Amino acid sequence: MKTVKTIISVLLFLFVTQLLAAKSDVFKGDTIRYRFDKMLVEISSAGFAEESPESPRIEEHVEQIQKILKEMSMATPEEDERIVISLRELANDFTVSNYKDLKLTLEKKDSKKLIVFDDGIVFEKELGQYCIFIVTRDLNVKIYVDDLSALSVFSSENFKMKARKGTEALTEEIGTVYRKSPVQACVDLRENEPKVHVQTPSFKSLDMLYIMGGVGSGWVKNSFVSDINFRLGLGFSRKGMIKNIYSVGWNMMYDFSGSTDDNFFELNHFVSIGWDHNFSGSPLQEKWYGLSVGYLAVRNNDFFKENTFRVSVKKKINDSISLKPELYFNDFLKNIYPGIRLSVTF
Repeated sequence: MKTVKTIISVLLFLFVTQLLAAKSDVFKGDTIRYRFDKMLVEISSAGFAEESPESPRIEEHVEQIQKILKEMSMATPEEDERIVISLRELANDFTVSNYKDLKLTLEKKDSKKLIVFDDGIVFEKELGQYCIFIVTRDLNVKIYVDDLSALSVFSSENFKMKARKGTEALTEEIGTVYRKSPVQACVDLRENEPKVHVQTPSFKSLDMLYIMGGVGSGWVKNSFVSDINFRLGLGFSRKGMIKNIYSVGWNMMYDFSGSTDDNFFELNHFVSIGWDHNFSGSPLQEKWYGLSVGYLAVRNNDFFKENTFRVSVKKKINDSISLKPELYFNDFLKNIYPGIRLSVTF
């Protein structure tokens, strides 16, 4: 009984750990563009009020990139071209060591990338011959300039004061309460007082119906098992990402413990309900975990007893393979035994 309690504790610990980890993984939803005299700064983050151009983190990253750029030489782009200098890192805090950390890309300018507001105000999405593109796990920053020397303004107190006033003006305009849709706004800081223009969100729902099937194999009751499974689910999106899938499933399981010529294909059938959650904050790297409860709906041999239940915790390894630690028990937590299966979804 002590062993059973330990197994249950481990499974619960793994699932609760992932629930808590979700708090540190956020999605880059809000996008704010700050227009200065010779610069455009675009910041995408989980919350505009926490990240603005004057933040110490952004200033530090810009200073690190500047040090490397001073040691590099690059050709001046043509009038219709732009050089994008990218730095990508999954961690929040990182250090630029040398030029190998930076990626340079030459691209054509697009003069059509403008934002037109209802009152006729036109705001540029991009400008300048250079773009510094900083990517971390929870923050994207694009800095558009005509001259790389303009990056030194990030250490200026006047620049920090203007940026702070812009964020304060935006906060007064829309507030800091929870919003179902991400904030999309432009802040013009070229005059003494900031002007805030908020875009009307045009989100398309990604909610969808899932029909899935697959095969699996594993170890249950000290025996090798294989299975065929089907699942019907509804996926719900938040801020442009599928975050939750609620599903019902049908699982046909075969064990090799007592197979003979007469009962080789006697299958046990489980019906289950499940919940999968994507703990990732980035659409580029999903992190799915799931929890499901199943019941032995059709019993065709003595491998499982009557009124068998199953609790599964799922970890999605990649787009098609999932690992499932499980607990099986009869009636109400009687005769508990562990299992583990590897499932491949088509």
